[in-house]
Amino acid sequence: MNADNELIREWIDKADHDLGSAKLIFLHIPEYFDTIAFHCQQATEKYYYTRIQGFGN
Repeated sequence: MNADNELIREWIDKADHDLGSAKLIFLHIPEYFDTIAFHCQQATEKYYYTRIQGFGN
């Protein structure tokens, strides 16, 4: 795996963790809307970043 692909994989993993955190918070503390939204937004940014990086190759 080249360095660019490894970087993209790392960002996808981080985004997956953000999304997983949002899901856990939603399931266990659903009234924490702002925290859930924050983690969803962070995941979206990271997934978007990987798409931009992928198109640059």
